[in-house]
Amino acid sequence: MIPVAYTLAGYTVMFLLIVAVVQLLKRRGVFDDTHQPVFDRLVTEFALPAIVFGLLTTTTFRAEWILPVLIVNVAVLAAIFVAWGACRVLALSPAVTGSLIILSGFGSTYTVGIPVITEVFGPVSDELALGHVIGTFGFALPFFTLGILVAGYYGQKERGDTISLPVFLKSYFLSPVFLAFWAGLVVSILLTAFNLPGADIYDDVFTDFFIVIQHAIHLLVWIAIGLLLRPVKLRTLMPSLALVAVIHMFILPALVFAGGYAAGLPVMDRYVSVVLAALPSGAIAAVIADRYGCDGTLAAAIVVCTYVISLVTLPLILVFGI
Repeated sequence: MIPVAYTLAGYTVMFLLIVAVVQLLKRRGVFDDTHQPVFDRLVTEFALPAIVFGLLTTTTFRAEWILPVLIVNVAVLAAIFVAWGACRVLALSPAVTGSLIILSGFGSTYTVGIPVITEVFGPVSDELALGHVIGTFGFALPFFTLGILVAGYYGQKERGDTISLPVFLKSYFLSPVFLAFWAGLVVSILLTAFNLPGADIYDDVFTDFFIVIQHAIHLLVWIAIGLLLRPVKLRTLMPSLALVAVIHMFILPALVFAGGYAAGLPVMDRYVSVVLAALPSGAIAAVIADRYGCDGTLAAAIVVCTYVISLVTLPLILVFGI
């Protein structure tokens, strides 16, 4: 478990350093609150659509990986349902509810998870290929569809807007992320099913482009988190953090492990699935929460806390759960 802990610690330190630098620059007047919407839009209108398109067109799917993806999908839906139920019981505001639901279900798969899998198994391993598939179809695409719908719905409720389902769905279906999803799906089918000429050249060129965008989104998201961070009262932060930490960092990986064990998944498939399930809450989720009108400040504070908490919980889960 040493490679996992070491890589996770390295990314956590980088994340916290960037957040600290952004906070320092805010104090010096280089950044202010007016810059927050700019970074939110850079992430949601440019970087995320490119990531979605790239994931679909460059990820190779094998038939034997359908089962682990389905197990992860079911576990994510269960975690979301548990979070929704807890928020209803606690009578939380729509803005807080939307943030806690997406933070409970979706983690830092590509910001932290894939680097961890790469460090443990190497850059050309089957485990890394499986990690990309689970990250894409198990976590990323559900987040870019269901997660954004949740954030948009609760953001509208917080603003007191009248929610018209046709108008809401039309706005979502015309969003850059959703259009990128369908464009990527069509291109992926054309490249794989019809063996179009030039597919190899496209794959080589776009893979390099995708890698650049992937590195860029890490920085954009971490800067956005730094801009979002503001003082949060402990009596507000602690219950919300406890809820997200329990659901996302214990219940979700436990469900993935139990599903994988019951289905007889190979040990390494369970290992990869549980690593990706037990990661800190997604930094992108906090940006999406803020972009769509949920409580971005609370979400950013929770993300930072879960990064620190995961330094202890992820190694423990892998030691006792694999």
